[in-house]
Amino acid sequence: MANEKILIIDDDLDTLKLVGLLLQRNGYQIAAAKSGPQGIQKARQVHPDLILLDVMMPGMDGYETARHLRADPETASIPIIMFTAKSQLDDKLAGFESGADDYVTKPVHPAELLARVRRVLSRTTGQLSVERPAATGGLRGFAAGVLGAKGGVGVTTVALNLGIALRQESKNSVTIAEMRPAHGTLGVELGFESNNGLGNLLNLPIDQITETRVGNELLVFNPGLRFLLASADPAQIAFFTEGAKAERITHHLKKLAPFTILDLGPGFQPWTAKLLPLCDHLFIVVDSFPSTLRIAQALIQHLGAQGFGTGRLSAILLNRTRSAMQASASEAQRLLGIPIAKVITPAPELAYQATKNHVPMIIQAPNSLTASQFNEIAKYLHEEVLVRA
Repeated sequence: MANEKILIIDDDLDTLKLVGLLLQRNGYQIAAAKSGPQGIQKARQVHPDLILLDVMMPGMDGYETARHLRADPETASIPIIMFTAKSQLDDKLAGFESGADDYVTKPVHPAELLARVRRVLSRTTGQLSVERPAATGGLRGFAAGVLGAKGGVGVTTVALNLGIALRQESKNSVTIAEMRPAHGTLGVELGFESNNGLGNLLNLPIDQITETRVGNELLVFNPGLRFLLASADPAQIAFFTEGAKAERITHHLKKLAPFTILDLGPGFQPWTAKLLPLCDHLFIVVDSFPSTLRIAQALIQHLGAQGFGTGRLSAILLNRTRSAMQASASEAQRLLGIPIAKVITPAPELAYQATKNHVPMIIQAPNSLTASQFNEIAKYLHEEVLVRA
């Protein structure tokens, strides 16, 4: 748990209370000030590890406050995040010019704010934004890939909810990585403002993709759960030629947490071939339609030809619509020739509410049938890890 001290400078009492409570619940010590001059004095007294600074305050505004802090040798090195409703480009530029290390616009999703706080702290301490997991008796470095038989079967839904369920089941840290440049969706779905971690890494020369650089691109959703997000920018489709870089990133991800869930998107391509050797288990996501199962058959045969044995393969049958005209789990298993880890039953209302609230389904409704089904897959996977350990 974090123990850094954060000074919040904001004239709005509600913001002081809400943000202070959020940070305290995540293990931070909090100091507060209601004005720029009071904040400068408090910074000299308590020597915080980070300052959250509002811009629109009466008298001395946030820009002037930041300049005073930067001019004082006693406070000059304290990182500053400006936290304000002023969202225009000129406002942000003024913030950075006055000495801010980061600039966050209100309103902001709590997970996004925590991610920004941890990331700025990591830059100044030279450490990752969350604690590195301790050795876990052989559990470190297990990666499960999630691959769709085709597009639209729910690969990202599975990767997201399985990752959270695995965190709860194993009590170990989990990283969920969108290994699909130009096709990222989790950043938007979960309300993260920053969603280009994968692209930032793929832009680097391969020898600069280090464990530390990879760790610094991870965004924290809650303690023990981090994300490497991909952008939805179509221009990043060119990154699919960077398979060697993707392989290097995945190698580092496996060192940064006991468990990594890789969202591999739909179908098989050269990029996928680079990542398969790093997958300790691979889930093929299908629906119950005969055409999808036939496509999955061909995919599984191709995986076998690539040396990925069926002993590391299982399928997840995700049904998004209620229909009597679908294959049963037993029929799907017979056709595919690999175990069905679980059938996920349709829950369109839950999916809608979760998307609307920017939370995963398993968190939106932790006692739902859907949550129970993902928990069973996590248990299935965790037991496999324990057997191998």
